[in-house]
Parts: sequence; structure tokens; C-alpha cells
Amino acid sequence: MSAPNAGMRARVDGLLMQPLAGLARKRGVSAEAHDKAMARLRDWLTYMSDDNLRAMVDLIARHAVKGIWPEEGLIRSWAMTLQCPPPRDSAYAQSLIRSAMGRQAMAEGWAVELFQIARKLGPPPGKYIITRLRQDADANRHKRRVIRENIEAGRATLAEKDWLAAWHADLAEIEAIQNAANEEGTAA
Repeated sequence: MSAPNAGMRARVDGLLMQPLAGLARKRGVSAEAHDKAMARLRDWLTYMSDDNLRAMVDLIARHAVKGIWPEEGLIRSWAMTLQCPPPRDSAYAQSLIRSAMGRQAMAEGWAVELFQIARKLGPPPGKYIITRLRQDADANRHKRRVIRENIEAGRATLAEKDWLAAWHADLAEIEAIQNAANEEGTAA
């Protein structure tokens, strides 16, 4: 995950931690362990939008049984349900894209579709899902060609242009992740 700066941490403090300041640590958890968990959450939640941080306040407060902070893992799970971390900040997405499967997907032309599944934080795809991803990649190749033709003819819709831009942004992100993995591999 990219290192959060002081401003990002302060935003999480102001929007999430301060409104929940009255919650107590779980019984049996030392003050030091609780403080470390809160620091990890503060750093990790910096990716969230202001609105989603405010929503997390309500969610955490509703689940704070007897005024006690819910488990860190549970809070992370709720956060990912509200807003997925950026792909480059997702250990799962990075791992999958850097893996042999990610390299194979890039070589065979279905890396964007694999990346989109990885961003949803689903389990590693099995044979059936991979077959579907390849079919989706074929359909998306056709869709990209049609949209490019529509752009050239001046009849592409804003939605088509947005879809194509998002597809290319995902491809650029995949290439950046794989290039970083290759650079790390050659430096080691």
C-alpha cells in the first residue's frame, strides 16, 4: 500500500476516529495493542472517500457492542464492502496480476478482465471463471473495435468513450504493476 501522509491520516482522524473517540478497547487487549490496531486502521483507511469514512462511523457505531471497538479485521471487511482499495493498494490484485496467471492473462489478452475480478476481491479464479474471462476479453476486443470505429465516425457516445478510457486505464495499471514486479525481480 502506498504510504499515507500526515494530511491523509488527519483526514481519517477527523472524519472517523474522532467521532468514535468514546469507544473503548476490547477487554483483554492491551492499550499498546489497541493503539497499534487503530494506527493500522488509520493508515489503511486513507484510501476511502470522505463520504465513505462518514458511513464507516455509522457502521462501526452500530456494531460497537457495549461501546467497544469491533475487531480490526471486521472493520477492514466493512470498508472493502463500501469502497474497494485502489488496485495498486490491494495486495490481492497486485499478487494476482504479478503471478504466472497475470502474466499469462496479459500474453493472451484477458488481463483487464482478470484485473477487474481481482479488484472485486474475489477468490482466485478457477477454470470456469478463466474461460468466462477469455470470453469477456473476446467480447471486449469487439466492443473496443466498434467504439474506435464510432469515435472515428463521430458517433461514439459519452458512455462508450468512458468505457474505453476505463478499459485503457485498467490496462495501464496492469502494465505498471507487472513492470514494477519485473523491476523488483531484476533488482533482486
